[in-house]
Amino acid sequence: MASSAAARPLVTVQPLSSDMNTDQTTSVPKQTPGYITWPGVGKMRNRRYIARKGPLIVYGSEGAKLVKAFRNIPGVEVANVERLNLLKLAPGGHLGRFIIWTKSAFEKLDSIYGSFEEKSEKKSGYVLPRAKMVNADLARIINSDEVQSVVRPIKLEKKRACMKKNPLKNLNTMLRLNPYAKTAKRMAVIAEEQRLKSKKEKLDQKRQPISKEEASKIKTASKAWYKTMISDSDYAEFDVFTKWLGVSQ
Repeated sequence: MASSAAARPLVTVQPLSSDMNTDQTTSVPKQTPGYITWPGVGKMRNRRYIARKGPLIVYGSEGAKLVKAFRNIPGVEVANVERLNLLKLAPGGHLGRFIIWTKSAFEKLDSIYGSFEEKSEKKSGYVLPRAKMVNADLARIINSDEVQSVVRPIKLEKKRACMKKNPLKNLNTMLRLNPYAKTAKRMAVIAEEQRLKSKKEKLDQKRQPISKEEASKIKTASKAWYKTMISDSDYAEFDVFTKWLGVSQ
């Protein structure tokens, strides 16, 4: 049964006394098959050197001096079985941290947390919640032969989306929608050229110097218009005009 299990807890039977020092406790993680060193350099502020997460050692009745023995080992953390912290068990919300249990700590689990059928002895009315999944390794379930034989194969065909072109900026697209657009655009260009040409001719005609005969005609017409304006501004016949209108002062 134990050989067929994919994952099982690591319980060390090596005696961890409270009188052990750091040199003696360093050999405990190294003797386990999951000991990994975590070298690394950080570039964040106040994080010049990274201390990666190493194994978590859960102790029971070994005492508080055991914490002092393990606290100087980089990456190795210590937790009491009666005060387990979820941030240490699953740092960053990720399951699967390597945990080393002492024998005394592992024997206390049933009395602290109980089981699916029996209540806890130390927590009043506490029953261990049932897991939603029998196997929490979702990647292994998806990649298993049983699931992969049922799921559909990967679709390799890729549908490319056509590029939508603006007909107001793209002439070929506009011609597909309106074949007369090319003729209308050409006529607008010709009309603009004719307008500019006529405007230039009028300006050139106005800018040409006039002859002496035309200047004398303009001067004579100006004098006649001035005399007419003076005569119209004479108010000698104002009374006759008001009587004709029927306006009494």
